[in-house]
Amino acid sequence: MRIIIIILFVFVIVTFSAQDAHFSQYYNAPLLQNPANAGAFNGDMRAVSNFRNQWSSVESPYKTFGLSLESQLLKYKWPNNYLGLGLSFLNDKAGDLSMGSTQTALTVSSILALSPDLTMTVGIQPIFVQYSVDLTNAQTSSQYNGVYLDPSLSIGESNINNSFSFFDVGAGVTFNYSRGESNIAAHDMFIVNVGFAFQHLNRSELQFSTLDSWYPKIVAHGISNIGLRYSKLSMMPSYLIMLQGPQTEITAGSMVRLFFKEASRFTGNISESALLFGAHYRWSDAVIASAGIHIGEYYLQLSYDINISPLRRSSKYRGGFEITFKYTNPEMFGVGSAASLDPKFM
Repeated sequence: MRIIIIILFVFVIVTFSAQDAHFSQYYNAPLLQNPANAGAFNGDMRAVSNFRNQWSSVESPYKTFGLSLESQLLKYKWPNNYLGLGLSFLNDKAGDLSMGSTQTALTVSSILALSPDLTMTVGIQPIFVQYSVDLTNAQTSSQYNGVYLDPSLSIGESNINNSFSFFDVGAGVTFNYSRGESNIAAHDMFIVNVGFAFQHLNRSELQFSTLDSWYPKIVAHGISNIGLRYSKLSMMPSYLIMLQGPQTEITAGSMVRLFFKEASRFTGNISESALLFGAHYRWSDAVIASAGIHIGEYYLQLSYDINISPLRRSSKYRGGFEITFKYTNPEMFGVGSAASLDPKFM
């Protein structure tokens, strides 16, 4: 196998056998993190857009774009549970050969009351996945004509699959405990959310040139809101643990939320406003600095990975830029209705 093709397929094997595309703001990519997150939010509809640009300081960057839409069904029809429904899209490209994947997922969940303060959500997520690579810019020794490298010549590889597609399946569960109020008078809201997901249940086959299987992935995650009583501050610690084949990723940290505008308590409108700032640490890889603003239905957060891995010699500590934009439609459909299940989510 020629050197460029060797490098290409080593990258393919490492990428496929290691970890999927992901975001440093994992808590802002709910359907990518866990199918059980579908519908687990305060409001009637939620849209989340994520963009990540990584390693642009080293070579051709990784670019990842995600978009998800969610809604809730039968919330005011069933006494102790309702359904969540989500549709998500993910596109991930890397390098001069634009190698990566496009994923479209439909997510269905059920939110169930275990007690007045505790809810459990279970979800399942079938995904259509397409992997592709553009060999237009590939260069191999087969293109050397004896004098110079001629891009018009064949790269000499006929057994490469430029693209392939398949269906994948993931499932998960979350538990959400909440009590207290989020307003200027008390501001003692306490929320704890923990979840577990198991993705790539069917171990789909990956076949650019040789046959391989996608490693199953186990995800454990948690996030909390700890309101500091009689203040305008709350702490939002979170963690993410992902195990996939030989690879392990551990990220933990906290955001601080400075609350400066109270939400409407009677009309159902979501008009709460706050500033957020904080940092997370991805084990042996990066420190992630973040800042965001929440105004009513709109939420914007920026983050930057400060690379501290051995690659820092080349990256000069520059990792990746990430931005999240979120819109949550107020709970207009349920104003004036009584729901026995009305949990408070992050």
